Amino acid sequence: MPNWTTSDLKKQCKRAADKGWLPFFQDSGADYTFDAVLLMAITSRETNMKNIIGDGGHGYGIMQIDDRSFPEWCHSGAWQDVEQGIAKGALVLDGKRTNVEKNQGKKIVFGKKSFVGKANLTAAEILRISISSYNCGWWAYYNFSKGHDVDKSSTGHDYSADVLSRMATIRNILFP
Repeated sequence: MPNWTTSDLKKQCKRAADKGWLPFFQDSGADYTFDAVLLMAITSRETNMKNIIGDGGHGYGIMQIDDRSFPEWCHSGAWQDVEQGIAKGALVLDGKRTNVEKNQGKKIVFGKKSFVGKANLTAAEILRISISSYNCGWWAYYNFSKGHDVDKSSTGHDYSADVLSRMATIRNILFP
């Protein structure tokens, strides 16, 4: 069961609209061929659409860019600009998608683990793995390729499922 309500998401969408952020989601979505509502759903999951430092001091900005992966960007202060934060989040998600697309059927080594990425993925599978990877990196593709739930290693063990659920609800809020 999600830890959010439709009312919560309505408040978040209103905040984004009132602050003028909706065009930032639209522009970044268009830049990387993502649905703007998907970027909003990730933002909702990450920060309830607030521009904060979270994740124990490691997540920066509205889309929680991790300073362990992107230290220069996080410590530059760019995260304080919501437009840049959304653009960076879209770029990170695009990188996750590209990694999955390019490594289908190939041996992948990360940390002390290795696996062969499942090949011939559908667009829906690539998207779901990419969303989960935004949260837990290669673990998403590893779990999927091993026949486990893609979200097994994600925060709450439900990251992509929750983001997709939020996405559907946000779409209904914005486009009733």
